[in-house]
Amino acid sequence: MVNIQTLTITEGSIVMLADLLAFLLIFRIYLKNKRTSALLLSLAWLFDFLTVSSYAFQHLPLAGMFILLFSVFFLSGVIELIREENLSIKINSKMLLPLLSLLFAVYSLIPDYVFQQGLSKATVSLYVSHGLAAIVMSTAGYFMKELTYIYGRKARYLSILLVLFGLHLLPVPISIMLESETYPIIGSTISLVLILGLTFLTIKLTSSEEFLRLKTMEIHEVKIAPGVRIINQEEYKKIKEKLKDAPVLAFVRTLNNIPENWTYYFVTTATKEGEVKTISPMNLERMTELSYKYLKAMEEVGSRGIILIDCLEYLVMYNEFTSVIKFLNKLKDFVVSHNGTLILVAEKDAFEEQQWTLLTRLLEDAV
Repeated sequence: MVNIQTLTITEGSIVMLADLLAFLLIFRIYLKNKRTSALLLSLAWLFDFLTVSSYAFQHLPLAGMFILLFSVFFLSGVIELIREENLSIKINSKMLLPLLSLLFAVYSLIPDYVFQQGLSKATVSLYVSHGLAAIVMSTAGYFMKELTYIYGRKARYLSILLVLFGLHLLPVPISIMLESETYPIIGSTISLVLILGLTFLTIKLTSSEEFLRLKTMEIHEVKIAPGVRIINQEEYKKIKEKLKDAPVLAFVRTLNNIPENWTYYFVTTATKEGEVKTISPMNLERMTELSYKYLKAMEEVGSRGIILIDCLEYLVMYNEFTSVIKFLNKLKDFVVSHNGTLILVAEKDAFEEQQWTLLTRLLEDAV
């Protein structure tokens, strides 16, 4: 026979430890790079710790207040992270707002049904706060998917878990009102799994190279002209040596002798996650997002951004040539506006005459 009280205390203790760990690790990251999103996310986990503590001591009004603060700080952290990454929030208001309104409208009918059983003010407060927190957390999950271009699977999985966590909050006050004996076992276990997943992914995202590198990298001044340059493989070998200490952003097809200070992405259709960061040749939009973020960050620390693309032929293989030219033109505009440098590694023989003319015209327009 399962002892419900012992199980609940054990699972609650594990959740509180996970909350504290997430708070301390993410707050430490904030102290290092001063990103406001890290501060907001760390405080969110502190409020979840206080939520579980309040439940442990049967302070239901405080638990309701803290769960709402947890959700609000998490949503604020996600929105701030999107702003820091210079992305825009795309809201499908035709689907999102009516769905959330319908969810809360149905949810608001239930207290009337159980009020006849002697619903206390504390329970009403808990009910409302959990309903609002569920909507806020689900919204945070909806917005988090905007970061998948930069943070990949970490952001995608975090988005899914945030929505699931929001939905799992809805039956919590109902089970308290109905004095359910079954939900404490099921609900606390679900909560434990979701919290462990959320803390792990939040720590992983905020400690990732994408989140940290551009804010903490050591800057080395390199004498290189701004604008766009097209070089061949022989020149690439020389310029790689020249730029070995510079924080270059590179998109490459070969992993041989990549300088340690470079941030590089292996352009391949095999997108399995591992030590080497990969990017699909068809994902030109993500390359654009990464390049813009990099150039802006370099400008903020008073240095010139250098982007190197050693996979032009490969990009043309998987995209229409006109799409590649549009992509390069957008990069060129970013580079020019941020006083950076774009280096294209290409051999003339690999392109048709008209294609090469368009590429060289890109160079002329940037001078």
